[in-house]
Amino acid sequence: MARTNFSKPQFIQAVLWATIAFSFLALVYHLRWFIAYLTNDYSYVVPAGQAPLVWFITQIISNIIFLYVGYLLVRLFKRYSRAGFFDETSLKVFNGVIMSCLSLAAIGALQVLFNNFAEVHISEWKSPESALNLFFRSFTKLFVIESPQTIYFLLAIILWSVKQFVTRALFIKKENESFI
Repeated sequence: MARTNFSKPQFIQAVLWATIAFSFLALVYHLRWFIAYLTNDYSYVVPAGQAPLVWFITQIISNIIFLYVGYLLVRLFKRYSRAGFFDETSLKVFNGVIMSCLSLAAIGALQVLFNNFAEVHISEWKSPESALNLFFRSFTKLFVIESPQTIYFLLAIILWSVKQFVTRALFIKKENESFI
Protein backbone atom coordinates (compact mmCIF):
# COMPACT_ATOMS: atom_id res chain seq x y z
CA MET A 1 0.00 0.00 0.00
CA ALA A 2 1.43 3.36 -1.02
CA ARG A 3 2.11 5.96 1.59
CA THR A 4 0.93 9.48 0.85
CA ASN A 5 3.21 12.39 1.55
CA PHE A 6 1.05 14.73 3.59
CA SER A 7 3.42 17.28 5.11
CA LYS A 8 2.86 19.25 8.29
CA PRO A 9 2.19 22.54 6.44
CA GLN A 10 -0.40 20.78 4.28
CA PHE A 11 -1.98 19.29 7.40
CA ILE A 12 -2.06 22.71 9.09
CA GLN A 13 -3.66 24.28 6.02
CA ALA A 14 -6.24 21.48 5.85
CA VAL A 15 -7.11 22.07 9.52
CA LEU A 16 -7.32 25.82 8.89
CA TRP A 17 -9.65 25.36 5.93
CA ALA A 18 -11.81 22.96 7.96
CA THR A 19 -11.95 25.55 10.75
CA ILE A 20 -12.96 28.23 8.27
CA ALA A 21 -15.68 25.95 6.85
CA PHE A 22 -17.05 25.16 10.33
CA SER A 23 -16.98 28.84 11.32
CA PHE A 24 -18.85 29.73 8.14
CA LEU A 25 -21.45 27.04 8.85
CA ALA A 26 -21.82 28.29 12.42
CA LEU A 27 -22.21 31.85 11.14
CA VAL A 28 -24.96 30.80 8.73
CA TYR A 29 -26.64 28.79 11.52
CA HIS A 30 -26.60 31.70 13.98
CA LEU A 31 -27.75 34.20 11.36
CA ARG A 32 -30.63 31.91 10.38
CA TRP A 33 -31.86 31.56 13.94
CA PHE A 34 -31.19 35.23 14.72
CA ILE A 35 -33.49 36.27 11.86
CA ALA A 36 -36.13 33.87 13.18
CA TYR A 37 -35.72 35.38 16.64
CA LEU A 38 -36.10 38.92 15.28
CA THR A 39 -39.24 38.05 13.30
CA ASN A 40 -41.21 36.03 15.87
CA ASP A 41 -39.36 36.65 19.19
CA TYR A 42 -38.77 32.93 19.81
CA SER A 43 -35.27 31.79 20.68
CA TYR A 44 -35.28 28.10 19.86
CA VAL A 45 -31.54 27.49 20.05
CA VAL A 46 -30.41 29.85 22.80
CA PRO A 47 -29.12 27.98 25.86
CA ALA A 48 -31.10 28.40 29.07
CA GLY A 49 -30.15 31.42 31.13
CA GLN A 50 -28.75 33.39 28.19
CA ALA A 51 -30.04 36.74 26.98
CA PRO A 52 -31.08 35.85 23.40
CA LEU A 53 -30.16 39.13 21.70
CA VAL A 54 -26.74 39.29 23.36
CA TRP A 55 -26.13 35.57 22.75
CA PHE A 56 -26.90 35.81 19.03
CA ILE A 57 -24.83 38.95 18.52
CA THR A 58 -21.80 37.57 20.38
CA GLN A 59 -22.00 34.27 18.50
CA ILE A 60 -22.21 36.03 15.14
CA ILE A 61 -19.34 38.41 15.94
CA SER A 62 -17.22 35.54 17.30
CA ASN A 63 -17.69 33.52 14.13
CA ILE A 64 -16.81 36.52 11.97
CA ILE A 65 -13.62 36.91 14.02
CA PHE A 66 -12.86 33.18 13.59
CA LEU A 67 -13.28 33.55 9.82
CA TYR A 68 -10.95 36.56 9.83
CA VAL A 69 -8.30 34.76 11.90
CA GLY A 70 -8.57 31.68 9.69
CA TYR A 71 -8.05 33.84 6.60
CA LEU A 72 -5.04 35.55 8.19
CA LEU A 73 -3.46 32.24 9.20
CA VAL A 74 -3.98 30.71 5.75
CA ARG A 75 -2.17 33.71 4.26
CA LEU A 76 0.57 33.43 6.88
CA PHE A 77 1.23 29.74 6.23
CA LYS A 78 1.10 30.22 2.47
CA ARG A 79 3.74 32.97 2.65
CA TYR A 80 5.79 30.94 5.12
CA SER A 81 5.75 27.86 2.88
CA ARG A 82 6.93 29.97 -0.10
CA ALA A 83 9.65 31.95 1.68
CA GLY A 84 10.66 29.50 4.43
CA PHE A 85 10.60 32.23 7.08
CA PHE A 86 8.35 34.96 8.44
CA ASP A 87 8.55 38.39 6.84
CA GLU A 88 7.18 41.89 7.44
CA THR A 89 3.67 40.81 6.38
CA SER A 90 3.63 38.17 9.09
CA LEU A 91 3.93 40.92 11.70
CA LYS A 92 0.62 42.34 10.46
CA VAL A 93 -0.92 38.88 10.72
CA PHE A 94 0.33 38.55 14.29
CA ASN A 95 -1.18 41.96 15.11
CA GLY A 96 -4.52 40.91 13.59
CA VAL A 97 -4.61 37.63 15.52
CA ILE A 98 -3.58 39.32 18.77
CA MET A 99 -6.33 41.93 18.39
CA SER A 100 -8.80 39.16 17.53
CA CYS A 101 -7.89 37.29 20.73
CA LEU A 102 -8.42 40.41 22.79
CA SER A 103 -11.71 41.08 20.99
CA LEU A 104 -12.93 37.55 21.69
CA ALA A 105 -12.04 37.97 25.36
CA ALA A 106 -13.96 41.27 25.53
CA ILE A 107 -16.98 39.79 23.72
CA GLY A 108 -16.98 36.79 26.05
CA ALA A 109 -16.73 39.07 29.07
CA LEU A 110 -19.70 41.15 27.86
CA GLN A 111 -21.75 38.01 27.31
CA VAL A 112 -20.93 36.74 30.79
CA LEU A 113 -21.85 40.10 32.33
CA PHE A 114 -25.18 40.33 30.49
CA ASN A 115 -26.13 36.77 31.33
CA ASN A 116 -25.13 37.00 35.00
CA PHE A 117 -26.01 40.59 35.86
CA ALA A 118 -27.93 39.46 38.96
CA GLU A 119 -24.70 37.93 40.31
CA VAL A 120 -22.95 41.30 40.33
CA HIS A 121 -25.26 42.75 43.06
CA ILE A 122 -24.83 46.37 42.00
CA SER A 123 -27.45 47.54 44.55
CA GLU A 124 -25.23 46.32 47.40
CA TRP A 125 -22.19 48.39 46.36
CA LYS A 126 -22.72 51.01 49.10
CA SER A 127 -19.27 51.50 50.59
CA PRO A 128 -15.84 51.29 48.96
CA GLU A 129 -15.07 48.11 50.93
CA SER A 130 -18.28 46.35 49.90
CA ALA A 131 -17.89 47.53 46.29
CA LEU A 132 -14.32 46.21 46.15
CA ASN A 133 -15.32 42.93 47.82
CA LEU A 134 -18.29 42.38 45.52
CA PHE A 135 -16.23 43.35 42.45
CA PHE A 136 -13.52 40.79 43.26
CA ARG A 137 -16.13 38.17 44.17
CA SER A 138 -18.04 38.75 40.93
CA PHE A 139 -14.87 38.91 38.85
CA THR A 140 -13.48 35.69 40.32
CA LYS A 141 -16.75 33.78 40.16
CA LEU A 142 -17.75 34.85 36.67
CA PHE A 143 -14.48 35.33 34.77
CA VAL A 144 -12.13 32.89 36.46
CA ILE A 145 -14.28 29.99 37.63
CA GLU A 146 -17.48 29.84 35.56
CA SER A 147 -16.42 31.29 32.21
CA PRO A 148 -12.68 31.85 32.02
CA GLN A 149 -11.68 34.41 29.42
CA THR A 150 -8.01 34.16 30.36
CA ILE A 151 -7.18 31.70 27.58
CA TYR A 152 -7.64 34.47 25.01
CA PHE A 153 -5.35 36.78 26.98
CA LEU A 154 -2.75 34.03 27.34
CA LEU A 155 -2.89 33.28 23.62
CA ALA A 156 -2.49 36.99 22.85
CA ILE A 157 0.55 37.16 25.15
CA ILE A 158 2.12 34.09 23.52
CA LEU A 159 1.55 35.52 20.04
CA TRP A 160 2.94 38.88 21.13
CA SER A 161 6.08 37.09 22.38
CA VAL A 162 6.46 35.25 19.07
CA LYS A 163 5.95 38.53 17.25
CA GLN A 164 8.76 40.12 19.28
CA PHE A 165 11.04 37.21 18.35
CA VAL A 166 10.12 37.53 14.65
CA THR A 167 10.67 41.29 14.78
CA ARG A 168 14.14 40.82 16.26
CA ALA A 169 14.97 38.05 13.76
CA LEU A 170 13.91 40.26 10.85
CA PHE A 171 16.06 43.08 12.19
CA ILE A 172 19.08 40.78 12.44
CA LYS A 173 18.42 39.37 8.97
CA LYS A 174 18.19 42.88 7.49
CA GLU A 175 21.35 43.89 9.33
CA ASN A 176 23.23 40.83 8.03
CA GLU A 177 22.05 41.46 4.47
CA SER A 178 23.23 45.07 4.61
CA PHE A 179 26.63 43.92 5.95
CA ILE A 180 27.14 41.44 3.09
